[in-house]
Amino acid sequence: MSEMVACESDQTAAGEMPLWRMFLIVYATALAMVLFDLVDGIRFVSDIDDQLRELQIRHLMSPQGHWFDLSLPFISMPATYVSPWSRLVDLPYVAIAWLLQPFMPTAQTLSVAFQVWPPMLLSLCCLLVATTARRLLAGFSLTETTLTLSLMLATVLMSMGVLEFTPGRIDHHNVQIVALMMIIAGLVRWDRAGGLMIGAGAAISTVIGLECLPLVVIAYAGLVVCYIGNVAGVRTVLVAASVSMVIVTLVSAMAFLGPAAAVSTQCDAFSAPYIFLLSAFSMVLGAGVAIQSDRAGPFMRLLALAIPAVAVLVVAAYLFPSCISGPYGIIDPVSRELWFDRVWQEKSIRYFYENGQYDLLLLLALTAAVGAYVGPLVLFKMRERSFGPAIAYLMALGALVLTLFVTRNIRFPIALMPVFLPAVIATMTMKSPAFDKMYRLSAIAAAAVAAALCVFFVLVPSVQHKFDEVDYMVASECERQDFSVLQTVPPGRVAAPQGIAMPLILAAPSGFSVAAMPFHRASPGMKRIFQAFMTSDPQLRREALAPFDYVAVCRFPLEADPKQAPLYAALARGDGWPGLERVNPPTRSDFQLFRIDHAALQ
Repeated sequence: MSEMVACESDQTAAGEMPLWRMFLIVYATALAMVLFDLVDGIRFVSDIDDQLRELQIRHLMSPQGHWFDLSLPFISMPATYVSPWSRLVDLPYVAIAWLLQPFMPTAQTLSVAFQVWPPMLLSLCCLLVATTARRLLAGFSLTETTLTLSLMLATVLMSMGVLEFTPGRIDHHNVQIVALMMIIAGLVRWDRAGGLMIGAGAAISTVIGLECLPLVVIAYAGLVVCYIGNVAGVRTVLVAASVSMVIVTLVSAMAFLGPAAAVSTQCDAFSAPYIFLLSAFSMVLGAGVAIQSDRAGPFMRLLALAIPAVAVLVVAAYLFPSCISGPYGIIDPVSRELWFDRVWQEKSIRYFYENGQYDLLLLLALTAAVGAYVGPLVLFKMRERSFGPAIAYLMALGALVLTLFVTRNIRFPIALMPVFLPAVIATMTMKSPAFDKMYRLSAIAAAAVAAALCVFFVLVPSVQHKFDEVDYMVASECERQDFSVLQTVPPGRVAAPQGIAMPLILAAPSGFSVAAMPFHRASPGMKRIFQAFMTSDPQLRREALAPFDYVAVCRFPLEADPKQAPLYAALARGDGWPGLERVNPPTRSDFQLFRIDHAALQ
């Protein structure tokens, strides 16, 4: 293999560039992308999650807020909505706001925190990228200019991941990316410190949310396979990862849930089932690896881990049977049909073709092409007895495959795969017949990706989506309307289409609540809203609206079919309804508020 790492006289070892310089190159490029995204005032990556996170944090900072109380009283279904989102993500915003409180009002401190923390978190992500790229480059050679350009190119290809750190992007996905990058950096290190990073990153990822659990499973499955194969150094990595995961899991449970919530069963969020599984599996893995003799064969190593691991799964199934159906089992059939099954993030990439979102398809194709060229690098590392990069690559590849079936994962492969690019470029600049042959195969694979992209353009033509009454209710035409009519009535519960729920609650005085927002835990409220606005049965409508004081609808420019949604169609065109008393607004507005006369409601 010595000819593979031979370098020209005008080159220097790529690993000789100081880490701080590599970090600055990556971070400066990422910041430039973030600033470019802000030029037009509209973030490329932005959704309702940011708004609800803001409301959650502002409620926490209010006199009514409590650290371990995740209930959000401004969502009443009529039961109060309890957020599944971790306080871990809230913590830095609260800390920054607390530090700024002596200098400005609380509301302003939070606004500053929302702008400041994402770019600060980006610096940590870029440090992990630079550290990983530097270790992958060990033993290879590149000119300083080439190395600089390769780091910049890798950062640009991380576009959708980098833009998760734009100021105001306070959703949890940027923290998820950092947690996954910790795992990858730890795998590439392949030492005790790397093991600590793997365990901490895996635990943090689960504390935040469950969407990255498949990638955590890939990482640990790779480690277990390496242990069974008696790969050098894996015992140290596994023991450190196990200890780290147990500590981070238990500390997080006490710090972000509290004793009561830590023993509760929440199948869709970090709680007792996942605390048990993370802790038990880590103990089994760490103890099994530490106790097992070095002379044990692969079969004995497998048995030593498999038997207690299966026992852990059996106990978990017995203790938490309600979670066997998955995290979305709480969604009722009505909400599933009219909301969840229509959410684009839950669909395959076919949705991108049908809706002409070719920019996202191109990003995925570029990521897949980079992945094809990473293969030879990984094979070379494995021949050099370095298996950490192979597991990290499988994580990135797994994220890409998951995205093909569930597009909500799209940010993860785009954020993770390009970290290998500088090392790939380093190997491509070397004169090696072995690498040349492998990269010809990579070129064929990349060409196959491009061909598949083109074939699907023909097989899956874009479709003209026919909007219906549910789409109208999801759409929001009220963001720039006058909500001052809410100031003229006593606070109460408002039944409104979910599309206007967020602008309504952002504008409403304290004490108002909405029936539902488009989040899975709000499905009881969504079910009531769909029934109230779409049913032709007056009795069912009365039952659906019984817990509420008001109905709110915005006038909609398109005509809704009264046969499909009688109440919504009437109110959306500006008409009245028996049992609903219009509250006259102080100024002209498309936002309409009605008091409910439950006795007269039809």
